[in-house]
Amino acid sequence: MDKVTKFKGWQMVYTAMMMEFSVVGFVFYCFPLMFAHLERDLGATQSELSGALSLFFIFSVVASIFLGRLLDKYSVKKIMTIGGVFFSLGLFSIAFIEDSFSLLLIYATLIAAGGPALGNLSVTKLVANWFESKAGMALGIAAIGISFSGVVLPILVDPLIDLIGWRNVYLVFGSIVIFILLPTIRFLVIDNPEEVGQKKDNLEVQPKEIVQNNLLEISDFFKSKIFWIISLTFAFQFFAMGGVLLHLPLHSEKIGFIETFSIFGFPIKQYVFAYSLAALGGVAGKILFGYLIDKLMANKPVMIMMLMQSIGIFGLTMSEGFGLFTIFCFIFGMGFGGAMVLMSACFLKAFGSINLGSVRGFSGLIVVPLQPVGIFIVGKSFDLNLYIEAFLMMGAVTLIGFALGSRIIIR
Repeated sequence: MDKVTKFKGWQMVYTAMMMEFSVVGFVFYCFPLMFAHLERDLGATQSELSGALSLFFIFSVVASIFLGRLLDKYSVKKIMTIGGVFFSLGLFSIAFIEDSFSLLLIYATLIAAGGPALGNLSVTKLVANWFESKAGMALGIAAIGISFSGVVLPILVDPLIDLIGWRNVYLVFGSIVIFILLPTIRFLVIDNPEEVGQKKDNLEVQPKEIVQNNLLEISDFFKSKIFWIISLTFAFQFFAMGGVLLHLPLHSEKIGFIETFSIFGFPIKQYVFAYSLAALGGVAGKILFGYLIDKLMANKPVMIMMLMQSIGIFGLTMSEGFGLFTIFCFIFGMGFGGAMVLMSACFLKAFGSINLGSVRGFSGLIVVPLQPVGIFIVGKSFDLNLYIEAFLMMGAVTLIGFALGSRIIIR
């Protein structure tokens, strides 16, 4: 067995991909498919349902502040395991709720704490522990799980809801965490290459910058100009992306894309297909921007990503034919698909892997609060029948992120 085959870093990447697929898919991509059922069974309004995700983002910030520091000091594997337990309890609990308040409470507690601990925050730290020179590509491949879940799960879960009911679907989600994800963490996750006698990127001679990184104090992050520029750039990106993506299926329905057609004998609704196509664009975006961030100055791929997201939003808002609509869905997906990869890679380049958990956690104080605001604005706009104007505003906000992204210069 050759040296490359023995390297365990890619095992961490594929494990991270699985966690991202499950957490983001269960919390975000499948949730809009439940809206009609939750409105009927719980008497919830569109604003309340959008508010569940808003609360998730707000309270995940609080959780991430503590989790980020813990991830820089303690075992990633143990934190992922604890996060999986919390996350599964949240999913099981949703299956038994009787009112919208219970849904909001679960999203603000068990899901908000368990999601980042099992998913993105922890696995980003895990992958960064194993890669440096190839970190952009490794993070991009790991993050494919985020968008791939949007390609696969809506297509599978939509008919499953009709078959077994939304409550049983959440029981299935919780069981997947308990019986598949937690054992995967137990047997495959290794905190860092040193534990098994390996080195980052499988390189015998480590670059000087890897060796010299030190754990920074909390105040050091907030004193850093590049910390604020990166954080604000992606704050505006997530503000716009969240509001549009969450409501994309509803937008598709409202403009008349409700027909059902067949792919290889499998029935699929037009609005579900459009939603999945945006997620497929996200898969392509993660690979593309993961590659570009390793090759170019950080600001260039960030600007390209923002421009693609903005073009996508304007296009899917104004296009009338389904074919053109799906093209803009894909462009929009490619843009937002690169966001998590580029944000993590920018922070990694600026602060090193030893500080990545902390800097990602504290950046959440800036990045995350704007995302639920965008979701709330678009959700409320649907109630007021002003969502087209809200979508156009999201496209304009992305251009603010484009301008800020041009300032991400990392020496």
